[in-house]
Amino acid sequence: MTKTTSNVRLLAESAVMIALALVLNMIVFFTLPNGGEVTLFSMLPILLIGIKNGPKWGFGTAFVYSVIQLLLSLAKVMAWGLSPTVLIMCMLFDYLIAYTVLGVSGFFGGGGRLRALLGVCLGIALRFVCHFISGITIWATWADGFASVMLYSLGYNGSYMLAELVLTAVVTALLLQIPQIRKLLDLHA
Repeated sequence: MTKTTSNVRLLAESAVMIALALVLNMIVFFTLPNGGEVTLFSMLPILLIGIKNGPKWGFGTAFVYSVIQLLLSLAKVMAWGLSPTVLIMCMLFDYLIAYTVLGVSGFFGGGGRLRALLGVCLGIALRFVCHFISGITIWATWADGFASVMLYSLGYNGSYMLAELVLTAVVTALLLQIPQIRKLLDLHA
């Protein structure tokens, strides 16, 4: 296979996985009272691109996904009435950086199932860190009545991100039991 053919195949693969992630993101298990949603493993297709194709394609695909997530949420974000500085910080920490870090899974491909699962968990954990930082900096005013801004951010972001992490890790572990999936991802036993 030529380099051009290979790149076209990888680009098509990434596009399909972004589309799948967007569709899965629309399927919500539950929404928490103050916001935050647990979706149908919506990050998994992006994480798998990284595992299969490495950090370059993982971060690239995750960045495109982050831009699309931001564009789909832009009307809602603009309606919050944030100052220009806070708006930019929100776009960075709640969207662009938060979803792009999923590409870290690209450093965990080519090994075994445990290594791939670790990549999935680390990607989601890093996304949580971005939202946590956003919660203690950008959204601190929402913590009125709470003993600590950090506890507010931990509770708010941790409540849905922990559920996403656990559900996605369980599904990933189950998928990695299938020999054809391991072969597709080029994982050792």
